[in-house]
Amino acid sequence: MKTAWLHQRRQERLIIFCNGWGMDATPFQPIGIRDYDLLMFFDYYDLSLDCDLETLFGSYQDIVLISWSMGVWAGQQIFQPWSHRLRKAIAVNGTLCPIHDQFGIPVLLYEATLAQFSEASRLKFYRRMCRDHRSVDTFLKNQPQRSVKNQRLELAALHGQVSCWPAEDAIYTQVVIADKDLVVPTANQLAFWQGKKVHRIEGAHFPFYGWQSWDELVATL
Repeated sequence: MKTAWLHQRRQERLIIFCNGWGMDATPFQPIGIRDYDLLMFFDYYDLSLDCDLETLFGSYQDIVLISWSMGVWAGQQIFQPWSHRLRKAIAVNGTLCPIHDQFGIPVLLYEATLAQFSEASRLKFYRRMCRDHRSVDTFLKNQPQRSVKNQRLELAALHGQVSCWPAEDAIYTQVVIADKDLVVPTANQLAFWQGKKVHRIEGAHFPFYGWQSWDELVATL
């Protein structure tokens, strides 16, 4: 696993962002921030950390976790022991059973994506992930700077290591589900998060350009 500071200005408040599969910092460059530092976790080829969480948590007064897509599962693995230090933990378009016919990405779809992954299928995935023209255009101008081979390795590694956690054990205090998610189907997310506080939004799997800033995302949830 890798980490990267998207924003670091010695603020007292921190957003930890667990990114989705295949991503890096580039797609998030258009999104502003005001009152937080932001540390991103990404590339779940393995879950070994390259940072000291004790030092990290000791450096901030106020910490919010935002996890997206496959990062919802990864964030649960990483931050479960630190959940008492989180003011908010927000799951966006993901579940704790990320490869699952009822609660996540359908198994055959995931395996087909892995078997057929290429430059062409990656572009098709990005378009499917964003859907509306504005989001697609912005994303493609800021698409991840990772190779197809590197992304495929992560996809294969996740297939071998992903497990399921029950929703009642989730560290997440709020759940965001888009109404037109074609990657982690909306219906599967709703089925998994029954009984949890769910915030429904309009949009697709990648909803982030719908917020003006990270501050707005945190404040509205």
